[in-house]
Amino acid sequence: MADPTGQSTATRRPTEVRKPLSTAQKIEQSGTLERGLAVLEHIGAAQEISTNAVAAQLGLSRSAAYRIVNTLKELGYLEADHITGRVRLGTRLVQLGVQAMDAADLHRSAPQFMAPLAEESAETVYLAVPEDDSMVYLAKEQGVRAVTLNCRLGGRRAQHVTSLGKAWLAALPPAERVQRVARMDLVRLTPNTIVDPDRLLEELAQTARRGWAIDDIENEPEVGCVAAAVRDRTGRPVAALSIAGPADRVLPLVERLGRAVAAAAAGLSRRLGYVPAGS
Repeated sequence: MADPTGQSTATRRPTEVRKPLSTAQKIEQSGTLERGLAVLEHIGAAQEISTNAVAAQLGLSRSAAYRIVNTLKELGYLEADHITGRVRLGTRLVQLGVQAMDAADLHRSAPQFMAPLAEESAETVYLAVPEDDSMVYLAKEQGVRAVTLNCRLGGRRAQHVTSLGKAWLAALPPAERVQRVARMDLVRLTPNTIVDPDRLLEELAQTARRGWAIDDIENEPEVGCVAAAVRDRTGRPVAALSIAGPADRVLPLVERLGRAVAAAAAGLSRRLGYVPAGS
């Protein structure tokens, strides 16, 4: 017997209707990272819970649940009550949360300090954050006399050649500053680039006393910059602000521009919760 299309109804099979996967099935079939995140979220929602309950409620095998929980405990993302054995979110997650809040505050708050600085200096103002031995450019504001510079947002520059990097390094505790400089590859980019570790450390100590750093045509030809570090609520340097422009305009005004960028960085630091000692 055939249907109106001519196809035999005897050979046709009904379309299989698949039921949507349950949350437990999705977790069981997902990768290790997804399962780890699911466990973290579940424990966070419960605040404190046994590993057996995590396994039962998420549909994981007990061995898988214990393996994930133990790994997260070793990494500091979970901790266990020493009496009940129940697990809860660990201090590492608290640290990450604070860092995420600080980063969000930095991005949100920086423009209100950068725009007036660009207007006052008439040059280009940059915001950058450290990554390894480099500074990553996150934002910029341009003044009325700003010229096009060879710095793109998202780009990286070595710390030892930029006022941004030197400002950040100078704000570190002296012992950490020495350790970082010792491991750096001090590549020369211009005749003025500082490539001697001792001389760089001397420059950083002077920067720390002065409150702002100077790029004396050390990064690219005919460009000068001044910069100051931005600190978070703990006093740790997390970023730096700079004023950059043609060397013949910026360098003769380093005292005035240095004080201006230091004041802007201090204002942004206060916005992030930093209270200087003695304030």
